[in-house]
Amino acid sequence: MNTAAARFDAPAARYLALAGAGRSAWWRYLTGIALLVPVWIVGGAYAYGLAMRLPLGEVTEFVAINASILVLLAGVVVVTVLLHRRSWRTLVTPLPRVDPRRILQGAAVWVVLAAFFCAAESLLHPGRYAWSFDLQRWLPFVAAALLLTPLQCAAEEMVFRGYLMQAFGRLCRRPVVPAIASSVLFTLPHLYNPEVAAYGLAIMAANYFAMGLFLAVVTLRDGRLELAIGAHAGNNLLLVLFIHYEDSVFRTPSVFTAGTLDPVYSLVTLLLGAILFYGWFFGRTRAGE
Repeated sequence: MNTAAARFDAPAARYLALAGAGRSAWWRYLTGIALLVPVWIVGGAYAYGLAMRLPLGEVTEFVAINASILVLLAGVVVVTVLLHRRSWRTLVTPLPRVDPRRILQGAAVWVVLAAFFCAAESLLHPGRYAWSFDLQRWLPFVAAALLLTPLQCAAEEMVFRGYLMQAFGRLCRRPVVPAIASSVLFTLPHLYNPEVAAYGLAIMAANYFAMGLFLAVVTLRDGRLELAIGAHAGNNLLLVLFIHYEDSVFRTPSVFTAGTLDPVYSLVTLLLGAILFYGWFFGRTRAGE
């Protein structure tokens, strides 16, 4: 095995092996998935309905959408602790504590990359981005987004790159299989997003799959989930608060509004951003390696 492969395979193996910290029989994972799906669909719908009754004004729907996903976070924690008899932290890291600095690092690097590509798009297509900043409408969304978006992204990461990828790792030790399988499953629920109807199934599925695979590769290479949570949260916070597309699943009063999403440009820059992100964290020569 060459050095580059070893640098990837060793942390990937450690991360996937965390499933063995508890009870990991195949029937437990089938039961866990069978529980999580209705919890997300039924429990999420119930949480959405309750949140929509809150007197939060314009921010109500945003809170309700996130509330439905937070049910999934509660579900995966309960399933991991009670059914698999292991700590929820084993979905994130082999270490005793989750590292918030690693999450912030992932968010910061991805926001810088995504903002650069958005700025380049505005230069290539003048007029695509319109200034839409309204401080009075924006501030309530800042508070809601900073509180809920990291939790929403943590929920998705702990399910798809944590629980499911570790589950597939019990079936196949080669990291590529859990990475691809979890990315396919990550893509499926996102196909209900309004962007799919607006821009086409194939191109949007490619975008979602590429994002899922990028986050899976980062998780396996780092041997922990914090960078993926950070990149996912940074991406969503940028879309919620600063650059909003009219057909986006989240309808928010962002600083800029784009009349349309260019899905091809989005896919190309996502791939470029993924390469640069990976290179920033893992491509530099480290002492002792």
